[in-house]
Parts: sequence; C-alpha cells; structure tokens
Amino acid sequence: MKFFAMNSDDAAKALANRDLTIAVFGMGKMGLPIAVTFLEAGYSVVGVDINKELVVLLNQGVAPVIREPGVEEGIRKAFNEKKFFATLSTEEALVSADIIVIIIPIIVDDNKQPKLEPLTNLMKEIGKHLIKGHLIIQETTLPIGTTERVLKPILEENSGLICGKDFGLGFSPERTYSGRVIADIITNYPKIVGGVDDQSTERISLFYDTFVEKGVIKMSSATTAEAVKVFKGVYRDLNIAIANELARIAEKIDVNFYEVRDAVNSEPAGNILMPGAGVGGHCIPVYPHFLLQNIRDLGIDSEFIVSGRKVNTSMPQHVVEKIKEELLNISRDLEKSKIVLLGLAYRGNVKEHRYSPTIDIIKNLKNTNANVWLHDPLYTKEELETIIDVKTEEDLHLILKNADCVVLLADHSVYKSITLQEMDSLTNTPYIFLDTRNIVTEKSTENRKIVKIGI
Repeated sequence: MKFFAMNSDDAAKALANRDLTIAVFGMGKMGLPIAVTFLEAGYSVVGVDINKELVVLLNQGVAPVIREPGVEEGIRKAFNEKKFFATLSTEEALVSADIIVIIIPIIVDDNKQPKLEPLTNLMKEIGKHLIKGHLIIQETTLPIGTTERVLKPILEENSGLICGKDFGLGFSPERTYSGRVIADIITNYPKIVGGVDDQSTERISLFYDTFVEKGVIKMSSATTAEAVKVFKGVYRDLNIAIANELARIAEKIDVNFYEVRDAVNSEPAGNILMPGAGVGGHCIPVYPHFLLQNIRDLGIDSEFIVSGRKVNTSMPQHVVEKIKEELLNISRDLEKSKIVLLGLAYRGNVKEHRYSPTIDIIKNLKNTNANVWLHDPLYTKEELETIIDVKTEEDLHLILKNADCVVLLADHSVYKSITLQEMDSLTNTPYIFLDTRNIVTEKSTENRKIVKIGI
C-alpha cells in the first residue's frame, strides 16, 4: 500500500522505519542534492531524468560534478548500499515509489511567458502510471495557482483517480542556494507545505518533519504555498532594483553610494542591498514574470514590478556605458582597448550562467566592435566558447596581460586571491578596474583607476 493510502498508524510506522521510497523527477543541480537529502534521512530514492548519459552515470554510483557538498559521496554511498538507482522510465519509478517529488526548472520564453509544457507533459506521463496512494510533491517554483488549477486536472484526467481521495498532491518549494542545498533543507530553513486538501498537507508535513530540523510551516493551500516562493523572489528583485537605481542616482549627483549605504544601514529600518551588474540565475529574473502573468490573467498589471525588472535588466548596458566613459577618460579608444571580463557565472563560486548579466555585457560590447575577453575559473575554455562567442583563456595571468580595462563580475575566490599589485604588473598603464562586486578596498593610483557602480 502506498503512503497516502495508509492509515495514520501505518504511515507513522513507515516514516519511523524509513520504509518508503521517494521518486525524484529531475536529477539536475537542485534535484540531485534534494535526492541526497532524502537518502541522508534514511529513505530509498529513485532518480528520474530524460538524460540517458546522466542515468547511466548515476547507475554506476557516480554523480556529475556540480560543486554541491555531499552530493558525490551521498550518491556513491547510497548506490553501494542499494538505496538508490536512476531510470529514464516514469513507469518503473512509480512502481517503486511511495512519494513523488518534482524538481524540474520552469523558465520563461522570449516573450517572458512561463513555459509550463515540460511540466504539464511530465504530469500527463505520471498520470498514466499513477497508483492509488501515491503522494505527489511539487518543489519546482510555479506561477501561483498552477498546482491546483493546472496540474491537478491533468493528473486526474490521465489517471482516472480522484485527487484527495486516491492520491495526494501539494506544493513545497525548494528554499535553497547553490553550494549549500543539503544544509539549507536539513538545517537552515523551515519547509513550506501546502496541499490541495488537508490530507495532502498533513502527509507532506509528516514526511518533511522527519528530517527538516527547523520544522514545517503549514500553509492553508497549495496556492498560498506557491505565493510564498514567488512573492519572495519578487521582493528580492525589487530590492535589488532599488539599490541599482539609487547607485545610478548617486553617480549623477556625485556622492559615494557605499558611504551613504553604510550610514543608512546603521539603523534597523535601513537595509539597502548592494548594487551590481544585473540579476542572474534561475530564480530572481524569472519569478516576477510568473506573478505578472498571474495578475495579467486577472486584467490588472503592476508598474512597480515591471519597473523593477526594467532597472535590473538595464544594468548590463549601464556597465558598458561606464566602460566606455572610463576608457575615454584615460584616452583609450574602445575598439582598440583590451577589455577583460572576470566571471561568466552570475554568483561567486557557483557554476551557473543562466540569465547571467555577463552575457548581455558581452553582446552589448561586441555590438560596439570592442575587443572583449572572458575568464571564469569554473568553466573550461571550450565551455566558455560554446556558451558565447568570445575570446578567452584559462590562465588568469595570461588573459590579464596588456588589458586596458578589467571588469570584475563574479566574486569567485580566485579573483579575491589575486592582488591589484599583480594585476598592475600585467595590464597596460594606466588601466581601468571596474569592480561591480565592491570587493576591492584599495584606492586608485597613477597606474590604475578603481571604478565602482555608485561612485
């Protein structure tokens, strides 16, 4: 008997004995560490993915290198203990599974509309093989209302089963950051849980309560739980936009943004964030569009959310304008200057470049025929050249040689370890160092001009 169909006593025993199997759909950068979290909690796991090479690798007990602590050893250990296997087959996974966890990314198309087709197609396939008693948990961040209004009907139609009676369904968003996923789930944050019915909420909560140290926050519905993740993303995007806008204003009125920010943040009500070259990653650039779609469906709009997005998406061009301006100030021609960008990844020490501002900066610079070079220690030369058409070198010192402008875009540890004195010895004299991450404390010299967003 599957978990959702068990009576309360049997469900409690199954949880206590870890006598349950979890099928995790999506063995990517979030799915793999989430699967390992379940394994560490003592459950058996079936990993499901459409990538045949990945499935073969996982079935050898080998996890791809995703720079996520605990993942490689977790998969190897569970495989050796016969607690984990991977498959391409939804049917095979569902026969074994009691609980089904979905963690596949939802992105937006060129018109900024959420692309739900991969998820809805998966739900149709799951529905065809759904067994009475299955409990389905969506961890993928979704437009508000998707679980109840879109996914539930698909599952019912394709299975012939009734949600809330024959199977459970709910939403419990991953609340994690790359590089610390397992710790975030187990130790750092409570789990948000909302079912499409009370029984689903209760069973999902009981499951996560067995290993999430901060406990579970039960929401009144799956839709309310979806709003938690989307609202948080929009809130973050708007606060970054405020910082970026204030930094650009500071430049115009000739005040030091960081001096002002430190003073503002010296009281509890002050919490101005750091400005930057833009916003990247799977989450913050995407979730505002989920909410905008939700409210457009209701015939309303939000100029505030739209304006925040416009500010953040305009920051790569602002960086390009600063490069042009500063090169002109040292009598350098843009087309003849060597411009070195440090960091493709959108965040320090995380190998992820989706929606990275660096990509737009490169495109905008190349439109001006600039001589652009790119370095990122997390990527090989071949990977960088595949992602975007740009000149690159893996050797940091070699790529910095004879540079006229160096732009720090990702605060990788490697970049924090190189001194400006080393850089001075490699670059042309004078040169521009544009620090978009505000990690440099040194002042400008005759050989180098330090430039920051907001100054």
